[in-house]
Amino acid sequence: MGTLTIRNLTEDTKQALRLRGAVRGASMEDEARSILRAVVQSGLSVDELVRPDSGQNAWDSIQALRERHGTFEFAVPERTGVAGTRVVFEDT
Repeated sequence: MGTLTIRNLTEDTKQALRLRGAVRGASMEDEARSILRAVVQSGLSVDELVRPDSGQNAWDSIQALRERHGTFEFAVPERTGVAGTRVVFEDT
């Protein structure tokens, strides 16, 4: 297994990494490995993961995902039941 040294991490980043690991019962190093592994396996770029002030709204993000991964169809089941009785609010 290889070794990777990351220099110049801010203390805030290091502390956040330590806390994230502690929540999972893992070390700071194990948490860093898990994050790196997940990001690399996702195939997403840093720009796709973090978009500060990108100006994209939700629809633009959905469109980008559809272009990248395609779309899908699913059958909508027929409605068979009726919700409970309607509540009527009266002015008093």
